[in-house]
Amino acid sequence: MKNYLYHIKLFTYRFLLLILVFSISRLLFYLFNNSYFDSIRFGELMKILFFGIRFDISALYYFNLLFIILSLIPGNFKSNKYYQNILFFLFLIINSLLLATNITDTKFFDFEHKRLTSDIFSSVWLGEDFRTLLPQFIKDYWYLILIWVLMCFGLYKLYPKLAYKKSIPEKIKLKGLLSQTGIFILLMGIGLILGRGGFQLKPLRVIHAAKYTSAKNIPLVLNTPFTIMKTIGVKSFRVYKYYDKEKLDSIYSPILEYDNSEIKHANVVIIILESFSREYIGALNKGSGYTPFLDSLMENSLVFTRAFANGKRSMEAMPSIIAGLPALTDIAYITSRFSSNKINSIAGILSNEGYYTAFFHGGKNGTMGFDQFANIAGFNDYYGMNEYPYESDYDGNWGIYDEEYLQYFAQKISKFQEPFFTSVFTLTSHHPYEIPEKYKTKFPVGTLNIHESIGYTDYSLKKFFESAKKTDWYNNTLFIITADHTAQAESSYYKNKLGNYAIPIIFYHPSDSAFIGKSNIIAQQTDIFPTIMDYLAYDEPFICFGNNLLNDSADHFTVNYINGIYQIIKDDYLLQFDGNKPIAFYDIKSDSLLQNNLIKNTVKLQELETYLKAIIQSYQEKLIENRLTVD
Repeated sequence: MKNYLYHIKLFTYRFLLLILVFSISRLLFYLFNNSYFDSIRFGELMKILFFGIRFDISALYYFNLLFIILSLIPGNFKSNKYYQNILFFLFLIINSLLLATNITDTKFFDFEHKRLTSDIFSSVWLGEDFRTLLPQFIKDYWYLILIWVLMCFGLYKLYPKLAYKKSIPEKIKLKGLLSQTGIFILLMGIGLILGRGGFQLKPLRVIHAAKYTSAKNIPLVLNTPFTIMKTIGVKSFRVYKYYDKEKLDSIYSPILEYDNSEIKHANVVIIILESFSREYIGALNKGSGYTPFLDSLMENSLVFTRAFANGKRSMEAMPSIIAGLPALTDIAYITSRFSSNKINSIAGILSNEGYYTAFFHGGKNGTMGFDQFANIAGFNDYYGMNEYPYESDYDGNWGIYDEEYLQYFAQKISKFQEPFFTSVFTLTSHHPYEIPEKYKTKFPVGTLNIHESIGYTDYSLKKFFESAKKTDWYNNTLFIITADHTAQAESSYYKNKLGNYAIPIIFYHPSDSAFIGKSNIIAQQTDIFPTIMDYLAYDEPFICFGNNLLNDSADHFTVNYINGIYQIIKDDYLLQFDGNKPIAFYDIKSDSLLQNNLIKNTVKLQELETYLKAIIQSYQEKLIENRLTVD
């Protein structure tokens, strides 16, 4: 028994070493993303580091289950040198891989502001784009590899090894074996409780992190092995049934229909700018920005000054903009099991109205699943890097530089028969933010890595409009300029859960004065679809989780979902909701930095909670039942 107790003590030291190393990796995660978590005070940070251990223990228990069993199994053979070597290598390999995900996330977090989940294993993530960009990521973030190696070396050196003089195998008797077996069962039971996170009704989940901090800081409480583990093989969302059908439809319905006459045949062009946060646009930030051309164009455009993205990833933007489907699930619509559903979309409807439709993206065909979704959405054609004729314009990472690709875009659509609907997705303002060598000194470098590439994309947009002005189709075209999501941020506003989704939405028509001015209504990506339909005088019903931006009296709102938290912005309020109860409520007119949680302000809070629940339920039911069209 003495020998067995010694092995329990040895295992305890080893597991405590893992908790220590995971806590250090959480602290590194905080330090690398300090600008995002800059509002955390020391006391709150200590609280997060402490309660984060609960999630660390859960991940470490499950991923190290074989190591735990082999360390605690009854019998004195565990003192064998070769057996201990097996345990050592098992410990080192498993936990080095776990650490690798944590360390990797210290920089990947900068792109999506959430921990990596199991969708990293999808073909979209681990396809050709991943293989192409891996050398660039290694080059840019070599220091992460060094940190990982040092932490693995720490595991190697600090691993508590068996002191053979203190662990002399003795012949085990039946009584001793029974005692060891009883202790083993007890320890595994305790381990199971710790692994599931305690005695609560449901095992520990990502959403439980909201108990210890605000929605913005949830990723700091979590660890990446935990979020990957908890999203493997799970449904894309938990199904909520808040209301019966009659009550649901009385609160919110995504079925839209406009009282119009014969459809107009104006051309429509949507330009989706990669990572173009509202923060970068001077005209929307008191002149401080990197977009002189956009600033000038906005003087003659209809600009929505409070516009927001529905998601944080490029693959979430296309369904939101083109089909009015917000990103309200952990798994992006494009990679979900619902991606083959029949849907309404701008392209599908206008194709049926005699429009030619095409989607353009300068990246490799297959990137982010854009080509597949373009087909599902009803575009007649998809133009990717494979269709682009000049290999010399390849940026070496994602695809074709913006200037050349936007010129190609202008040339191609000039050959299309009118009316047409097209959309182009830029890419140069994506990590690694490389611009052509000939422009290295032309644009302000700014204070963030992305700023120079923002200036380049703005310049490319200018050149595109210069070319478009010379065409016959220009004056009969409505241009919509928006962004897929936000990226790096400087100011506190653009780092919080409000400004972190703030993007431009700009409507420009060269010959229609109705599209001039500024609007302060809440706008979102899913509003683009119905706005186009009403402008073109389409009069059939369709499904879209947005509203017409040309109608000031409509219910204008924005919905988001990340880290298990739903968020709605409506009127001058922001509500965060975990699916069961509100967790935060802010008056964004007087508190744009979200510092004063008004969770007890029940009147307006209940109104927004009711509305948000109806949106969630309606969205989920229509996904599950494949009812995203009006038959």
